[in-house]
Amino acid sequence: MQLDTTERHIMESRGSRHTLIIRKVHPQDFGNYSCVAENQLGKSRKTLQLSGKPNVAVFSSPPISQYKDRYNISWTVDSHTPIEEYKLSFRRLQQGQELDNSIDSHSSSMLQMYGGSMGGGIVMGNNHNYRLSGGMSSLGSFGTYNSVGNVVQWGRNDWRDVVLPAMPLSHHYTQGMSYMIRGLDPDQHYEATVQARNRYGWSDHSQSFVFSTSSNDNEMRDLSVTFYGSTASVIDITKTLNYFSIVLIYIYNNSI
Repeated sequence: MQLDTTERHIMESRGSRHTLIIRKVHPQDFGNYSCVAENQLGKSRKTLQLSGKPNVAVFSSPPISQYKDRYNISWTVDSHTPIEEYKLSFRRLQQGQELDNSIDSHSSSMLQMYGGSMGGGIVMGNNHNYRLSGGMSSLGSFGTYNSVGNVVQWGRNDWRDVVLPAMPLSHHYTQGMSYMIRGLDPDQHYEATVQARNRYGWSDHSQSFVFSTSSNDNEMRDLSVTFYGSTASVIDITKTLNYFSIVLIYIYNNSI
């Protein structure tokens, strides 16, 4: 269907450059747009898609964890409408394994957990769903989970997906989240990707992100799940705890 010029659809031409301007974009404007150019030597067509889906997320956390068995992973994503949920995928990389930037390498034995870090969740297997009593902390990096006599087992290097609701919803253009992945192995490399979903659908998978756990655990423990927008304030729990420790030491020294 050829587009007609309206007060919202404006076409401009400057020499060989032609531009379509869509003002006050509505959901009905989403779809594929094709431009066809033809001269005496032939015809060429290019197509692009206008979508309300989120942009591809970008990881923002440092690549090395301060813990040997957990990692606080963070990412941001641009979206004109509030993000409703995220799907974080991660796996351990084998020693010497080359990074595969495609999420399509998920195996058929991939497991999926629905729920945040505080409440219960559901692990999605090939044939059955298993409800967990706890959050991510109840899932080890490998091992089994028993449910009514059934055993779920996965390898150290299998992909695992965690679906996280974005609560509270943010109306900022740049949105994001942090999540503590638990039950990891010390001094290992892991690969992660993430997707975001708003009212118009899922974004594409992010680029693969590689992070590493430490060989030794630091004293500072436990960060959980953090949501934030572009102008929201994020509480730095680590700095707060460090300050609290300094105050305690000062009081203790004065009491001697």
